[in-house]
Amino acid sequence: MDKGNIDLNYLRLAIKNSKKSMKEGNFPAGAVVVKDGKILTSEVSAPYPGLFHADSKAIQKAFKKHGPLRGATLYIGLEPCLMCMGIAYWAEIRRVVYAVPKSAVSGDYYETPQDTQPLFKKFNEKIEMIQLKKLENEALEIIKQWEQNQ
Repeated sequence: MDKGNIDLNYLRLAIKNSKKSMKEGNFPAGAVVVKDGKILTSEVSAPYPGLFHADSKAIQKAFKKHGPLRGATLYIGLEPCLMCMGIAYWAEIRRVVYAVPKSAVSGDYYETPQDTQPLFKKFNEKIEMIQLKKLENEALEIIKQWEQNQ
């Protein structure tokens, strides 16, 4: 299986977590941390007003169990916020795969509605950011369903 299909499969798991999070009454975000073909953690969002988003929860649990995550990939439905990117960076994750860009959802879901990717490019070490547009509509539909129920 090529890397593109592998990425799609793991991102589908993160999106499945987004659905689960929504069903639990939380913000519809899910995350999976993978290293060397092994899922280290799989998480949903914390109940509001929880501190950690799904990505931060997944990273924290993986780091606590496995130590620095160099070589791991974070798979998430939504482009990460500043907090989650900071946690990913300090956990040594240098590859993030997501479906929905920040620009496709309300800026209220982030610290700022502005594009923050230019900040990520200024980190001391590069983080590869990959949007898989093939799953964008599927992930976005979950967010729309959640918004309708709010």
